[in-house]
Amino acid sequence: MNDENSCPILVFDLGGTGWRSAICSAHGDITDLNHHPAVTKANTGSNVATLREILVAHVLDRARELLSRRPEIRIVSISIGAAVNGHTGLVLASAPLWGDCIEPYDFHAELSAAEPGLQWCIANDLTCLALAIRARESVLSHGFRSITVVSVGSGIAARTIDVDSGELVLNPMHGIQGEIGHLPSLVTPPWGAELPVCDCGAVGHVAAISAGKAIERHLSQFAQILGTPHDRPTMSHVQHLREALDSGNASATKFLDYVTAPLAMALLYLMTIDARVGHVYVSGGVVDVLGPHYMSSLYRNMEGEGLYLISTHQPTVVRDTISNPCSDGLDPLRGAGLFARQQRPGGVGVIDRS
Repeated sequence: MNDENSCPILVFDLGGTGWRSAICSAHGDITDLNHHPAVTKANTGSNVATLREILVAHVLDRARELLSRRPEIRIVSISIGAAVNGHTGLVLASAPLWGDCIEPYDFHAELSAAEPGLQWCIANDLTCLALAIRARESVLSHGFRSITVVSVGSGIAARTIDVDSGELVLNPMHGIQGEIGHLPSLVTPPWGAELPVCDCGAVGHVAAISAGKAIERHLSQFAQILGTPHDRPTMSHVQHLREALDSGNASATKFLDYVTAPLAMALLYLMTIDARVGHVYVSGGVVDVLGPHYMSSLYRNMEGEGLYLISTHQPTVVRDTISNPCSDGLDPLRGAGLFARQQRPGGVGVIDRS
């Protein structure tokens, strides 16, 4: 590795729940970790132009603070929970951050104009997560041709990456891949509820049922299904759901099966259509909080439908193929570091042959 590629990188992970920043070493060690609550349309009602100004100000303030102590760092890499054109770096939309706005945003240009002496890198958060998981020795040595990484947090998305080359095949014109959160959910809501509205403004999307923000909204309306009062203001509804699941609450299990059903169908379609995918890693804040309950529910829904012929001859195919990777939650930050190093001369990185 040359000197440039061995330098630390300032990394950000900007999602719909929280904004994190840190310094990432060449070996993926994370230090100087800082967390700030996300400022979004859903939690403020502010207009998108104002929200983007707040985001830029946050990134610049935090970058300047860290760089005042670490002036040798000249690269800043951002993992953002948004649809990003991987060919150009243009941010196309972010339902978790900016709701139904689909006006493209040149985040890179804004940051470069403010701090032209820094190298700025912008990538979709699932791209960064896929890079980090693909870089694990346990994945590289397994012999998989491709893997798919899924994140279930404030939004839902996926990314398929070639293990040997690190190639991410993107839409040739629009530069995106794996926006499964905005597919139709194909489920019927329980308890007589109507199909919910997605943050993007559409009705009945996968993310409108299965994403973390959606689960919080559902449980605020149907708190009685958990059978115990939600009387601790510091506890989220998802954490309350975890307690109910731990206690064996049947209504909580039924609710969770409803929540995981849309993702289960999307993954069945993936496994049916793309036989190159050797493994699917499901992670994210919701999965972390609900733990084994989440994966058990996902397995139940997928095995209830099954894969034509394959499930007959290999009943364990779903559990063999889909798992929750053990993680400290910092992979999006590590992936942002990897993404930036791949943009450097001499860096080994994502090969986009789309």
